[in-house]
Amino acid sequence: MTSIFFITLVVRSVSFEKLVESLGNARPATLVAGVVLLVAAYVLRIKRSQIMLAAVNPEVTFGRSAVPYMVSIAANNVLPFRVGDILRAINFSSWLAVSTASILAVMMLERLMDLLVIIGFFGGALFLFHAQESRELALQHSTSLFLILGAVLIAGLLFFPMLLRSPVEWLMTVIRYFTPRLESNIRPFVHRIFCTVTAIIHRPLMLLLLGCTVLSWFFEACTFYMVACAVPNMSNPAAGWLAMPVGTLSTALPSSPGYVGTFHYFVIVAARALGNSPDASAAFAVLIHLILWLPVTLCGASCFVYWTIKRSSAPPRRPVKSEF
Repeated sequence: MTSIFFITLVVRSVSFEKLVESLGNARPATLVAGVVLLVAAYVLRIKRSQIMLAAVNPEVTFGRSAVPYMVSIAANNVLPFRVGDILRAINFSSWLAVSTASILAVMMLERLMDLLVIIGFFGGALFLFHAQESRELALQHSTSLFLILGAVLIAGLLFFPMLLRSPVEWLMTVIRYFTPRLESNIRPFVHRIFCTVTAIIHRPLMLLLLGCTVLSWFFEACTFYMVACAVPNMSNPAAGWLAMPVGTLSTALPSSPGYVGTFHYFVIVAARALGNSPDASAAFAVLIHLILWLPVTLCGASCFVYWTIKRSSAPPRRPVKSEF
């Protein structure tokens, strides 16, 4: 329903003929450059995942960690309810030779780092692209303050994850009161998650992981910018820098697989906010969604086929002794 609502908003504000014309005039070489930058972004994210998994299992290689990462992204692109995240945590435990709890800990840290950097990009974009009217400027300042507070909270959780221990213990107490058996079953699982997080989080490694995260999202922002430059009638292609955090944050809203509708609407809003026409903004939204969706989904599908063949032809790997 959410996707249908936002698709309706997009269709009502765009001329289909002009949209097709803008798409047909897109510059292929610039789009290819955007794809290359996107590949660089995902290489860094997979490397970040490998570094964190190596804290639990030092034998995890880049290629081994790439398969579950890309499969999960591709599955999220075509299946509802972020099934890819569940698939990555449960089905790839033996493949990575780490526990499901450790994979969940890595995924939690990835999400926190990504969110920290994305809202940082959002705040930077708001700072660079000032509103002209006083009412918009007041809203911009309020949003910037909210982003700063969110960034401080996320950074605190990243560097001091044990801050979550007390709330989690309180939740476990509540669960034990109602269903003691369930609490006894999940407590070891929760303990392993915190053990993994503790093993990963120390300041030198955290700085390396954050560096990979910043660079990866910078490359993705460059992808947005290159795609904006590929649309000839985009009067202000710098809107790509604003569209990246806005469009990415919009994927948190409930929507259809692939974030159809929600992503397009908010990317169009960001592009139009910097003076681009509705048709050019819509063409930009369609192209950047295609660039972000198609190569990643094809790569993830290939990784899934590879994993299926390898899994059926080799015995499952056992967790190494360093596993929690």
